Amino acid sequence: MDVIRHFYSAYGLTIDSEVVLSPLAQISPAPADLFVRYAPITPGPASEPTKIYRAGMQARFAQDGPDRLWLFWPPSLSFMALDGRELLVDANADDPDWIALFTLSEAIGLILFQRGNFLLHGSAVNLSGQGVVFIGEPGAGKSTTAAAFAQQGHALISDDLVCIHIDAAGKPWLIPAFPQLKIWETTVNGLQVAKTHLTPVREGVNKYAWQESLAFASSAVPLSHIFVLQPPDSGRSEPQLLAPSQVPVGLLGHFPLADAMLQGEALRRYFEQSVQLARTVRVATLSRPENFDRLLAFVRGLPATL
Repeated sequence: MDVIRHFYSAYGLTIDSEVVLSPLAQISPAPADLFVRYAPITPGPASEPTKIYRAGMQARFAQDGPDRLWLFWPPSLSFMALDGRELLVDANADDPDWIALFTLSEAIGLILFQRGNFLLHGSAVNLSGQGVVFIGEPGAGKSTTAAAFAQQGHALISDDLVCIHIDAAGKPWLIPAFPQLKIWETTVNGLQVAKTHLTPVREGVNKYAWQESLAFASSAVPLSHIFVLQPPDSGRSEPQLLAPSQVPVGLLGHFPLADAMLQGEALRRYFEQSVQLARTVRVATLSRPENFDRLLAFVRGLPATL
């Protein structure tokens, strides 16, 4: 049977894919940076459980050096990332949307990490030409905060997986992912996002993907701020800057992939990049309002403090 190839753009990469990645808009065929293809994945080194959960399933991880990485969600899906250029997919299901959900999450994160990017679990928006990232523990409201900014017309850069490229001059840039923001129904109602612009997602009950009418940053944006969100209404709403010496350890806890990846040369690189971010980016803690009316007022006022 002939293989049908699809071409997409995400995270600054031109993607040549056998896998249908429905959240992405197709582009004209072009020389690819990343190839995504179906292939049987043979067992590699012994795998170990991770902190990663997707659709209620815990992922397992294995590696054979930095250029051969495995990520499994047994028994449904297996991925293998090779040299930052190829992502193999072995799916025990015939559900394109389900496969795309996992492919565009931590699986593509393996490729981005192999390509030398600094990754965070969070959301990012473009505020008047400044890239702003929101990270925090589960429930801190990363996507909700990004959605509130999007509701005010600010462009989304990424949701869930934040990709930072530090250029040769040491300047950090936020690399746009793709125009999709996942929010719970409480956020949809609280921010009065029209449900005609939303589609249900497979990850959880009462969770929606916002794609239509969503402003999106189509090119890289210079990174200026990283906000570590505290639980809503838990402290001062004004940003509290972290000392540069606190930044590397403060960011380490928000690495979105398997912690076992951060060893040896990969760990050294991650800390060097975080030290560079501490030199060039303002990193601060921030507590946002939980009430949606106050959240929108907070969002309208925050750009003036940057």
